[in-house]
Amino acid sequence: MATTKSEGTVATIIRRNLSYGTDDTISSRLESMVNNEFCSDVTFIVGADKKRIYAHKLLLVMASEYFYVMFFGNFVEANRSEVSLEDVDPDVFLVILRYIYCLKVDITFDNLRDIFDCAQRYMLTDLHQQLGCFLKDQVEETTALSIFSINRYYGYQAVDECCLELIRNNPLYYFNHVDFATIHRDSLFKIFSSWAINCTDDQLSSALDIWEEANRDEDTQELRMIVKLNKRYHNCLKLIVFGQNMNDVFVEPADDLKLAVMSDMPLSLYGLGVYLPSKANVISVELKIYEEDSEVSSDVFECPNPCISTVHVADLFFEEVIMTPRKNYRISINMSPPCKQVLLREPRTYHEKIRLVILYPPGDRKPIGIAHVYCKERSREPKKK
Repeated sequence: MATTKSEGTVATIIRRNLSYGTDDTISSRLESMVNNEFCSDVTFIVGADKKRIYAHKLLLVMASEYFYVMFFGNFVEANRSEVSLEDVDPDVFLVILRYIYCLKVDITFDNLRDIFDCAQRYMLTDLHQQLGCFLKDQVEETTALSIFSINRYYGYQAVDECCLELIRNNPLYYFNHVDFATIHRDSLFKIFSSWAINCTDDQLSSALDIWEEANRDEDTQELRMIVKLNKRYHNCLKLIVFGQNMNDVFVEPADDLKLAVMSDMPLSLYGLGVYLPSKANVISVELKIYEEDSEVSSDVFECPNPCISTVHVADLFFEEVIMTPRKNYRISINMSPPCKQVLLREPRTYHEKIRLVILYPPGDRKPIGIAHVYCKERSREPKKK
């Protein structure tokens, strides 16, 4: 009778705490055991309010070496049925237990840091990987700079690389962002140390001026040396513009440059190499880009002319302009003081995949000559800034 009563009592407890319906799974039953007194062999007294949270040693030690050492090492907790965790938030600890029991975790920016700190403390390597994946999944063009700054605390290399890829592609957008002046010096160091970035050294120096103005207590000498001495390339293609030079000289503005992408993928346009045939020491270049009839980019560049006796090519980099296939784009280039216009007959570019066509009407007037185009095929869908 005693055995029967005992078996009946256990059976009753199992039915009350666990469900074995057709829709139930091992995972759902494990989840139901989180903070469940049934079969619990350790109770955690958590937080300042000393909330009692029930747990099961076997599941804890299977998940973490921290708990293995706690319960089977030479610590006082090994022989206790209650363990005090005063410096842990009870709600966060329940999130950790739920992950340990059934590998489920709801990560948000609000709880990310608390979960990360607990994952560090309790040596939960797999949870670390999930936190890194969560942060990486949030990276897009509008969030890259802020997440790059946030990740300085977490140190996920894959997240840094994902953010840096976007920042290197379109640095001028991020240099002009309101959050740029608030990033940490170490984060700025990583950006400036990039071996490939779509801007000029002068634009890097100007970005450092902006950051330095907002962070006057910081020593920027090393950053200045990086800008000055590091050898950098551009994180895009440099398409040379071929064409026969025309000797005609126009003081009046030349025709606008007209472009179209005839390949299937969108194209990211980052800059142009513009001829500067002028006797002036500094030329002001106003550059505007239109998609059909809508202005999509406008910049003014102050270009030093290192040699007034020859034609100089100035690299003009601007924020990324996404060129949609089979739409017409118009680029207006105005120089002050007015320069002799270097014009090319039948200008064209060549690439095996990218078909960037320079459009020109028949007749005497030809597009203004450009030396090259900085661009690359865009692999991801454009996202709003």
